[in-house]
Amino acid sequence: MSQWLAFSTQLVGIRDPHQLVTQFISLLDQEMELNDSLLLLPSPDGRNVASHDQPATYSWSVVDFDVPFAHVLQSRQSKSYTADELIFWRSNRHFAQLAERVGMFDSLRLQPLPMESDSVHSILVTIGSSKVLSDTFADDDFKTFLNVFSQQWSLLNEMAKKEQRQKQMKESLSDIQEVTEQNSLLVNLANKMIGKSSVMHKLRQQILSAASSNLSVMIQGETGTGKELVAQAIHDFSSRKHKPFVAVNCAAIPEHLLESELFGYCKGAFSGADSDKLGLIAQADGGTLFLDEIGDMPLTLQAKLLRVLEAHTFRPLGGKQELHSDFRLVSATHVQLQNHVSRKEFRQDLYYRLLQYPISIPSLAQRKGDLADLCDFFIQEYNQKNGTHIRGIHYQALDALEQYSFPGNVRELKHLIEFSCVQTSNNCQIELDSFENRFQSFNESLLPMSTTEELSDEKRRLAMGKQEVVDDLKQALNDFEAKIISERLARFDGDRAKTAESLGIPKRTLAYKCQKLEIEA
Repeated sequence: MSQWLAFSTQLVGIRDPHQLVTQFISLLDQEMELNDSLLLLPSPDGRNVASHDQPATYSWSVVDFDVPFAHVLQSRQSKSYTADELIFWRSNRHFAQLAERVGMFDSLRLQPLPMESDSVHSILVTIGSSKVLSDTFADDDFKTFLNVFSQQWSLLNEMAKKEQRQKQMKESLSDIQEVTEQNSLLVNLANKMIGKSSVMHKLRQQILSAASSNLSVMIQGETGTGKELVAQAIHDFSSRKHKPFVAVNCAAIPEHLLESELFGYCKGAFSGADSDKLGLIAQADGGTLFLDEIGDMPLTLQAKLLRVLEAHTFRPLGGKQELHSDFRLVSATHVQLQNHVSRKEFRQDLYYRLLQYPISIPSLAQRKGDLADLCDFFIQEYNQKNGTHIRGIHYQALDALEQYSFPGNVRELKHLIEFSCVQTSNNCQIELDSFENRFQSFNESLLPMSTTEELSDEKRRLAMGKQEVVDDLKQALNDFEAKIISERLARFDGDRAKTAESLGIPKRTLAYKCQKLEIEA
């Protein structure tokens, strides 16, 4: 058996494309004593060819035909050049460097592979003795060797492409599954964090993102926005959901007791410590520790908390041994901690340790579009707890609520709805008068904010003496409101949607006022 047929059997057993090319080139160099040899691979778009090695030693563009590889790709025929013939191609600097390897009795041969095929998957470049190259490429056993290489190369590349397609399909399915799971989590979270507004959608995404990490989360928001609800959701949607969620309000526990609550104590640590007590940090092991109103934590305790966060070890009061607790910290505050830091009332190093993942909860004033959904949710919740059947909230009552600033945010709304439900009979809707007296008793106004601003301007004009004396204030206010609405409707050619938007009130509120004030649009 000729050596080329023996070499063919070696190639058939190789299963790695890179190893196949390396062995193929090595056998050529060894048997033909070549000056140089390489395999050029066309790019997917056919505009370039590059050598097989990684990273590629050689690379040429085949668009402008300033190198002979372009002619080989187009004609699918082999080309052979002597040193004298290569002078024509030396204008390309990189090809000239390759051509310098061709001696006086040598030639450079370009062989498209597979041989005698309509497609070219590679170009074999060999530089060596002209006679050896001519004799070898005329050898039938050598041609068989080249064909075996080409077939094995195609087979391995097809297998690699198939594996790549399978990998991409798995990744695609994994991405689809991840998106599906994410959407499912968002749906589940939407049942806990009520609201369809863009700010609530963003908040739910932040909660899921924070839940998937192990970073310390700082929740900032006004009083009544639901900071503990967000903290609980972060825990419930995290990998720690089956472990404890331990919550403590730092402002509700006296300063001298907060340390013992967090760290626990050993028997005899102080007067009254009759037995060991497990602290909240130890109770949160594996789960989540939620520190609400952390801005009220004493400075001395802040330093100890920072050490626990860094090392996850702590020592109970009166204890002699360090204990370990693997908890995830979520903290919350309604104040601007940065201002506390600037006044030296809060440690800067702890502030940045807590602020690894900040989340801001929007106030109810920033998400007025969620009022209807929130009201329905609280009404249903009230019905389930009390066995009642309140049918919802009348649109006039809802319109009035939409004009209120809600300084107490969602908590205030919940209490207001519960109060209104008490005032409402079964199978009836919540009416405006069910909570109107409550606002009047607290000297709060349900007037639209835009109208209030207009009235402020009117008061200024009254103060300047540019208004006649008013005998009936209620009628004067109605007349003034009717005048504003009529002028605004005229400005927008009767378009109630634009008029309502310019006044900062819902369209249905405008419709109600037009009916009440007998305004024709």
